[in-house]
Amino acid sequence: LSYVELGTTIRKSGCDFAYLSHFGWRPLASSFMWVSTCLSYPAVLAIQAISFGEYIVTGLDSWITVDEDYRFMTYRLVGFSMLWPLMLLNFFSLKKVAGAFQIVATAIKLIVASVIIFTGLYHILIKKQTQNFQNSFQGSDWNPGNLVLGVYSGLFAYNGWDVLNFGAEEIENPRRTLPIAAISGIAISATVFILMNVSYFSVLSVEDFKNSPAVAVTFAERTLGNFHYAIPFLISLLLIGSMNTTIFACSRYMYSGAQQSVMPTPLRGIHYSSRSPRLAVFAEILMAICLSFIGNLDQLISYMSFALWSQRTCTQAGFIYFKLRGTLKSKNSFEVPIFVPIIFFIICIALLVIPITQVGSANNYHVAIYGLSMTAGGALIYLIFIYPKVLPEVLYKINDSVVKFVQIIFNCVIEKYVEIVETNSDDVFSEDSSILKLKL
Repeated sequence: LSYVELGTTIRKSGCDFAYLSHFGWRPLASSFMWVSTCLSYPAVLAIQAISFGEYIVTGLDSWITVDEDYRFMTYRLVGFSMLWPLMLLNFFSLKKVAGAFQIVATAIKLIVASVIIFTGLYHILIKKQTQNFQNSFQGSDWNPGNLVLGVYSGLFAYNGWDVLNFGAEEIENPRRTLPIAAISGIAISATVFILMNVSYFSVLSVEDFKNSPAVAVTFAERTLGNFHYAIPFLISLLLIGSMNTTIFACSRYMYSGAQQSVMPTPLRGIHYSSRSPRLAVFAEILMAICLSFIGNLDQLISYMSFALWSQRTCTQAGFIYFKLRGTLKSKNSFEVPIFVPIIFFIICIALLVIPITQVGSANNYHVAIYGLSMTAGGALIYLIFIYPKVLPEVLYKINDSVVKFVQIIFNCVIEKYVEIVETNSDDVFSEDSSILKLKL
């Protein structure tokens, strides 16, 4: 609800970066921009790609067995093989190609989920298999720090309520579209996720659940007979839709940063007809591939989540402050009561503070230290390359060369330059090189 109001009031693409910049907190926005584009969102994409590889390889185990020593690399290579076609898909029109594909992927998601849900409900209601729901919370770890790290993984599954905010400028009628998409999307996701987990536990114990590399596959093996061979491949189709969504969101975020001169100029390049930020799409996929080799999935989720929730905490602080002052209003915005962002802000603070205040939680300290270090690194980049009015001449020459190379290789144009040329202003091509550089 908080992000729906932000998206309909500040109608700029870029989500948190756009909002923090609108609040006048540009150094903070720039710092988080670098952390998000180089860690948070590529990490999400890396996790999805690895999960895709796990399901494909697990599904093929009945015919081709991959040795344990090679599974680490196999999962990643299979995942990468799907990232490249999705990159090409996002090089073209969002509405005609990527958007249509996302609708098909979502339909497949719901079909797969329905198969699992109805199978589980059959075992619970007809076969009365409820033994795994007795003493369900026995042996639980109630340490607050570990609970929050567990919540990070849960929130990672539900992440996506702010995806449309990344491309706000591409949305028709955001006052109507954003509330419907966010509220119905979360309601449907919550219902489906809960029913799927209930279905899993109709036949799987907690230990089965924890030890399975692909839970849906293990569930299908025990309940669906020969049809279980199809389940891992159907789940992988579900993950393709998730990867497509992430590529759209993170590339638009990076493109928004380039438009504001926080990210390098070449990332501002878009295809003239499809409006796809092609270099940003390519860069995010490349970083996702690199991040997939760092640590395990749990570590990636923890590091990414801490940085992501730090950013959201700052966004909510600014949202509350300017909303109370009455300066955050738009003629056609969706407004929520002030207690909504306040509750969200308190939750954000709890997710950041609780893990690092627990005695003996060394891993939790590492999560905070790495997250804060990367944010500090983003601030350092701002101070060195963005804040100064003039940079060394060699950097401008490198930038110009890369811009030309990118425009040729990716068949794109630097949007700001096109807008200036289209004005037909005589002084655009002034012989004064400083004026020309300023206008470019």
